[in-house]
Amino acid sequence: MEPDEILLSRYGTLSSIPSPVNRMMAAFAEEFRDGIDINLGVGYVNERTIPRELIIEAQQEVLRHPEKYRAALNYGGSRGSQNLIRSIRGYYLKRRIGGIDEELLDSKEIIIGPNGATSLLDGITHLLPPGIVITSDPIYYIYCNLLERAGFKVMPIPEDSEGIRTDLLRERIGELGESRGEISFVYIVTVSNPTGTILSNRRRKELVEIVADLSGDLGRKVPIFFDRAYEDLIHDPDAEKPLSGFLFDELGIVYEIGTLSRVLAGEFCVHPAGEMVELGKRQMRISYGFEELEQIKRAIEYMREGVAYVKERADSGDREASR
Repeated sequence: MEPDEILLSRYGTLSSIPSPVNRMMAAFAEEFRDGIDINLGVGYVNERTIPRELIIEAQQEVLRHPEKYRAALNYGGSRGSQNLIRSIRGYYLKRRIGGIDEELLDSKEIIIGPNGATSLLDGITHLLPPGIVITSDPIYYIYCNLLERAGFKVMPIPEDSEGIRTDLLRERIGELGESRGEISFVYIVTVSNPTGTILSNRRRKELVEIVADLSGDLGRKVPIFFDRAYEDLIHDPDAEKPLSGFLFDELGIVYEIGTLSRVLAGEFCVHPAGEMVELGKRQMRISYGFEELEQIKRAIEYMREGVAYVKERADSGDREASR
């Protein structure tokens, strides 16, 4: 008698069917023809904009100075490279990202994701109890697909030209009645994927206020995660400069997930001090630690040059197109 197949968890069973993004990535890896096809899916970086020379120079710099970049080819701590964390802090303060000043940033902690911003999002699904996740509609399908596989229920709220409609959000929360106790967290991509809509500062403030009111109503903090993956790509001079959700947060419920993968490399989460430490430990467990070289090479003063390089290339492309 043949034994039955290996028992899978609910997540494992659902994952036996490849997700849409996995199917697209597999097709790209196997079938894409350089110079012929155009890739409109997943968000692959344009190979021509990757600052290869700077990355090589950074790697060489790291390997030449082991006294500064200790154990660069080995694993590091659960929060990630301290060199990279210092560079991100400097990046935030020098460019006044989100209007954050040194005092506010000192009250927060930064942890580094091992493999893309999605690794941080994956950590959230393991730390927070399955329940309702509020997000904007159209949804960021890659992460929402993962959430549904993990047992969460996605509650999308339509957006308009300013982002998620906070008036409809209040209505939907009210319509939930006692079921609002099932709300696990709120997830907002601040420059919407797929629409490109920029979340206005007015809406961002209202979102924090709504979630703060919900937290008071439920008697527990409901975290709100702002995924600002595309904010560094806003080049429209007429666009409102995005403000950080931290500026409106009095309860300690705001978390910001950032990435420089669109302009250089590196993923990180800024969050209230003392909170979500397990997220960092979770990332260490799933990756056996952090590959220091992969992080440190990005940390040694090349972040600024890399961002400027890509923006310069983008600006020169715009000038060429206008001729």
